[in-house]
Amino acid sequence: MIKKYDKKIFLIGTPWHGNIGDQALVIAEKYIINRVASNYKLIEIPSVVYNSIWMNFFDLKISKKDIIFLQGGGNLGTLYINEEIFHRSIVQKYPNNKIVIMPMSIFFHNNEFGKNELKKSAMIYNKHKNFTIISRDEVSYNFAKKYFSKVNNILAPDSVTSLEDIVSLYDIKRNGICFFLRKDIEKVVKDDSINKIKDFLDKNKINYILSDTANNNSYRIDKTRKKIISSRWKYAQSSRLVITDRYHGVIFAVITHTPVIVFKSFDTKISSGVKWFEDLEWVHYVDSNDLNNIFKIIDKYCLHEEYKVKTTSKCKDIVIKKVKDVIWDGERK
Repeated sequence: MIKKYDKKIFLIGTPWHGNIGDQALVIAEKYIINRVASNYKLIEIPSVVYNSIWMNFFDLKISKKDIIFLQGGGNLGTLYINEEIFHRSIVQKYPNNKIVIMPMSIFFHNNEFGKNELKKSAMIYNKHKNFTIISRDEVSYNFAKKYFSKVNNILAPDSVTSLEDIVSLYDIKRNGICFFLRKDIEKVVKDDSINKIKDFLDKNKINYILSDTANNNSYRIDKTRKKIISSRWKYAQSSRLVITDRYHGVIFAVITHTPVIVFKSFDTKISSGVKWFEDLEWVHYVDSNDLNNIFKIIDKYCLHEEYKVKTTSKCKDIVIKKVKDVIWDGERK
């Protein structure tokens, strides 16, 4: 029997590009929404579909009673201005719908350009009567409360933390280190520091894998997404230690119970976001220039008996509950 749905949830703005962290967000967001709102029909609309004639071709009409979710991540603000313009257009076009931005980091440049764009966003967001921004770190949350004061502002962990529920935790012998390092405009860790770490690893005969949570491929369907994302999980899960300046590199380590060294990022997404994992003694937020400390941590996890993680994150439960509360706020259960 085909299930009939009275209402729909549209997840708009999902990517086809090769940022694996963003692709993991799609899987996580759909997992969360399907888990807490199974009586809604969930329809994904990638950005390229929404911005094309395909919307009309597929007759993807959004009614007033439907809920709109926007892709989360790190693209609210001026770091990726086209994404911010996209957010504004959705909020303006659907003034009567419940609209929710999934856990997001916020960054507006502190210059004339950033201030002008912030005014535009604030004017549009604060006019909407049923708009929720879920911030994934305290800095973004406090920023949103200050400038988007009429918006329903919520603090919750990144959606990908929920995927711990579906990661297969194999009982395998771990070996060496996995690097997840940026190569894009947000890269701040100096190559010299990484080269010195590699020299230390070579000197102590510690194997390592150099990777990233981004590539140049395009991913359009969940089967392909899961395949490439799980390959990164397995990199982390088969290692004794992850070293990363990627926020989703941190989360891949956390959901696979892998000790991790975390370096700062261009904005506050890591310095603030890593606070969700303060209770995990095996998550180390370290200055990338503090080589002595880095070498001590590597020694602890890679040159002695394998460290068995005993503490796990509660983030998955928090983000699932927060999204559930947003969906059902004002709705008949």
